[in-house]
Amino acid sequence: MHIVELGEVLGVTSNVSQINHCHRPGQHCGSSAIRDLLEFHGLNLTEAFCFGLGAGLGITYVEVPDSATPFIVHVRSMGFEENVFRALGVPFSWSSYPNKQEATADMNEALRDGVPALLLTDIYHLPYFNSSTHFPGHAIVAWQLDEARDEVLVSDTERPGLISVPGVSLGDARFSTSPPFVHYGNLFAPRSLKVEVSAEQVRAAIIENARVLAEGNRNSGLSALDTWIELLPRWREQENWRWLLRFAYQVIEKRGTGGAGFRAMYADFLLEAGEMLPVVRMAKLVELMQCSAMAWSELAALLKIASETDVFPICEIEAAITRIKLQETQYVHQVISKL
Repeated sequence: MHIVELGEVLGVTSNVSQINHCHRPGQHCGSSAIRDLLEFHGLNLTEAFCFGLGAGLGITYVEVPDSATPFIVHVRSMGFEENVFRALGVPFSWSSYPNKQEATADMNEALRDGVPALLLTDIYHLPYFNSSTHFPGHAIVAWQLDEARDEVLVSDTERPGLISVPGVSLGDARFSTSPPFVHYGNLFAPRSLKVEVSAEQVRAAIIENARVLAEGNRNSGLSALDTWIELLPRWREQENWRWLLRFAYQVIEKRGTGGAGFRAMYADFLLEAGEMLPVVRMAKLVELMQCSAMAWSELAALLKIASETDVFPICEIEAAITRIKLQETQYVHQVISKL
C-alpha cells in the first residue's frame, strides 16, 4: 500500500491530475466519502450528519448460497449514498457502465477535469485490504490520476492521505454482482454542488429512516430480525458456523460502522439534529438510539465470544436479537408519534 500525501501529489509531473483532496479519516465508508465530496464543493458537514441525512440505519437479511458467508445481516440501509444527495435536493444518479473499459474512461475524464469521483467498490479487489472475502458496496473517492503509472489515488474511510491503486484493480473493484450491493462501475462526479441544509430536510430524513425500519418486508427492516431468529437453526447447521458468527460480529461492530451497527453514529447525528429541531430533544430520540446502540453492541459481543467456543448459543442469540427489536420498535414509535 502506498499512501500519498498531498504535497507529494502536487510535486510530481503533469502526468498526475491536480485535485486538492479534502479527505479526513472517518468511521464509515459512505458517510466519510460523501462528507469529503461535499466539503470539496463547499459544504462542511460532520460525517454523522451526512449519515443521518442519508437515512443510513437499516437491517437486511441476505442469503448468498455457495459462498463462505451464505447468511449475512447488513445493518445499513440500501441506497444510502443516493439518499444523502436527494435529502439535500441535489439531482442524483449513479453512472453505470457495460464494461470496465468504459467505466475507467469516464472516471479518468472526470479526474483530468479536476473533479473527484465517488465510487462503489468491492474490497476484495482493493490491494490495500488484502481481503479474502467479497464485501461490495464500499464507497471511496477517487482524487488523482497518475497516467504514467496507470494508478489512481483514492481516499478511504479511516486511512489518512491518499492511497495509490493500480488501474486494473480499481476497475475490477467497481463491478459486483453479489447481493445486496450490486454495482456496475457506479460513479457520481458532479461538476459543482450548491446546497444548504434546512431543519425540514433533517426532519424528513429522520422520519424516512424510521419508516424504512418499520415498513420492511421479511428480509428488511425490523421484520428481518424475526427472520434472523427463525433461521438461526440453519446457521447452527453450517460447518463453518463459527465464521458466520464472527463475520456477523464484524459487520455490526467493525467494518466501518462506527460501532453498534451504525447506531452510535446515528445517535451523534440526532444530537446535532436536536440543535435544529428541539422536538428531537423533547422526544428523547438520542437516548432511545443510545439504548438501541447498546443492544446491538451486546449482540456483537455475544457473537464474537460464541465464535471462539464449541457451542452455538442459539437461545442467547435469539434473546439478544429480541432485545434489539424491542429497542428499535420503541425508537420508531417515538419518531412516528412525535415528529
